[in-house]
Amino acid sequence: MTAEAAKTALTPMLATVGTEVPTGDGWVFEPKYDGIRILAFADQSNASGVSLVSRNGLDKTRQFPEVADAVRALRQKTKRAFVIDGEIVAMRDDEPGRFQELQGRMHVLDRDSIDAHRADAPAALIAFDMLVDGATSLVTEPWRARREHLAGLFGRRTGMAALSLSDIGDDGASMLRQAHQRGWEGIIAKRADAPYEPGRRSRAWLKLKIERRQEFVVCGWTEPRKSREHIGAILLGVYDNGGTLVYAGHTGTGFTRQALADLHKRLLQIERKQSPFSKAPRTNEPAHWTSPSVVVEIKFNEWTTEGKLRQPVFVGVRDDKSPREVVREAASVATSGAKARTAKKRGVKSRPEKTRDAKSRGRSAATTSPDAIADRLREIEDNRESGTLDLSTGSLEVSNLHKVFFPATKHTKGDVMRFYALVSKYLLPAIADRPLVMRRFPNGVRGKAFYQQRAPADPPSSVRVESVSDEGLTTLDRLIGGDLATLLYAAQLAAISIDPWHSRVQSVKFADYAIIDLDPGPTAKFARVVEVALAVKDVLDSLGLHAVPKTSGASGLHIVLPLPPRVPNDAARMIAELVATTVAGQYPKVATVERSVKARQKGAIYVDYLQNIRGKTVAGVYSVRAQPQPTVSTPLLWSEVKAKLDPTDFTIDTVVDRLRKKGDLWADGMKRPNSLKGVTGRG
Repeated sequence: MTAEAAKTALTPMLATVGTEVPTGDGWVFEPKYDGIRILAFADQSNASGVSLVSRNGLDKTRQFPEVADAVRALRQKTKRAFVIDGEIVAMRDDEPGRFQELQGRMHVLDRDSIDAHRADAPAALIAFDMLVDGATSLVTEPWRARREHLAGLFGRRTGMAALSLSDIGDDGASMLRQAHQRGWEGIIAKRADAPYEPGRRSRAWLKLKIERRQEFVVCGWTEPRKSREHIGAILLGVYDNGGTLVYAGHTGTGFTRQALADLHKRLLQIERKQSPFSKAPRTNEPAHWTSPSVVVEIKFNEWTTEGKLRQPVFVGVRDDKSPREVVREAASVATSGAKARTAKKRGVKSRPEKTRDAKSRGRSAATTSPDAIADRLREIEDNRESGTLDLSTGSLEVSNLHKVFFPATKHTKGDVMRFYALVSKYLLPAIADRPLVMRRFPNGVRGKAFYQQRAPADPPSSVRVESVSDEGLTTLDRLIGGDLATLLYAAQLAAISIDPWHSRVQSVKFADYAIIDLDPGPTAKFARVVEVALAVKDVLDSLGLHAVPKTSGASGLHIVLPLPPRVPNDAARMIAELVATTVAGQYPKVATVERSVKARQKGAIYVDYLQNIRGKTVAGVYSVRAQPQPTVSTPLLWSEVKAKLDPTDFTIDTVVDRLRKKGDLWADGMKRPNSLKGVTGRG
């Protein structure tokens, strides 16, 4: 059988859900790769004869040119036709990634976008079976013989950038442990003596999932609430044994903005008037019904006794799966897998752990999509219930998200937490490894507030807490910034702003930056704050120093000077004092270093350098402030520091878009430390 003839005769063999790891000499095991199932056809008679065909017959050759090129190169090297079975996966750091990472390129057709995705999100085909070798069909041969042909096809070169052999082993329990440790979806068990059964779901292949994930048919969507766009939630169904479409639940969680827009566009094309379900469900918002033709993959916690999904999360659209195949799958090994994964995450607890560098802390927190977390928070708030967030360091319970924190604007606790999730990519590196001081507002910004230095007695294990002490300091267990769980935990405790130390927990004696806090008196207008800020810049320029200006989020401005390594806190204070006293001396009518409000000249701006004392804090960058409006401490370009600057322009409703347009001005400005030569004599 030639590869060309095989196209019309071959479809992938399918695995059955397994509930336990089979034992005995007759089984082999491989990772369950999380991608798109593909048969790769390479025809020797045609110079360009390579096709990548999904399990439901869609040609994916155009979407994954690097894979097609690799298959073509293998055919040219071996000089024979072949058909191989495998999984196209996203590649991340030379390791197979997850299905979500393929979403951006699965449906792209224009050449420029394909080329961009090829560079930014490379993919590879991991081959695990061979159906045709030259003119010989292998489908009736046992798996072991087919594997020998496949290994022979690759020869000594078992891996290329976009084409490689799957891993295999004969110890299922050991491979399942690897799946937990390495974050795989699960493993596949295969009978070594079984033939290939095209198009059949066979007990000779068992998929052992450690996550509860499966496909569902989209049968409609609900209207979005508030500022959410396109879709509130998608309505999910499965076919029962009688071929009837049954409602399984809904989810609005796990989507990026682009995914929401793309799916909405697709669903609009198949909208219909009547529900496709045997019994239409009641929905919280008006429903739109669709023909049951779009399949999505959903991750969830469990099935309820009513046959509904608990905590479902959108993973991606599966155009490689047929809707009529979608049924409720039997339970696999997911329960034990979830426990193992939870135990592993709970082992991350920071109290006994050695401190991690800021770079690694910021990176770990970014492994969960901020948009997905924001969507989950919105879902919890809309349901007016408590709920669980699945974060990179473990789970976090949140509650009372509908509580209004800002009465004047009706912004809720959930709004604050969603903002922090959406800016976490920028905020977390800025506070990584820094002790955090909480000012808590349990009843919102109009209620009574109190400071809390010590971490709560029994924080979740996903939250980082470490004992901080030094000469002259009281030893306290403190929250340490750098991951999303700790950030959102502080917000859950109603700490609206995030106030980090200027030093890190590994080196509390040394400051990373010095701060000049411009604090206007009761009668001073903000234009006067801007005037003094520009005076500070003039003094900095004269000293050969540079700084990042940012709104305080309240009535003032912060001017932050990045420092070289190992500058003592006292030295940081002295540098700020030098600048502050120089400004006050040169501009006595508008600037002062006098601490007493009564002793200051009317309308003067207090140039505060005392915030640099060890343990003192100001609102961190991208922190929400407890003001009538939910303003945000936002970094600025010096060109923006002018008379018309208005700090109320920077709120949780505007700063996310500003970050997308202008980028992270804080990181850009802080990455080049000042040289202190000529200021303190330090190099």
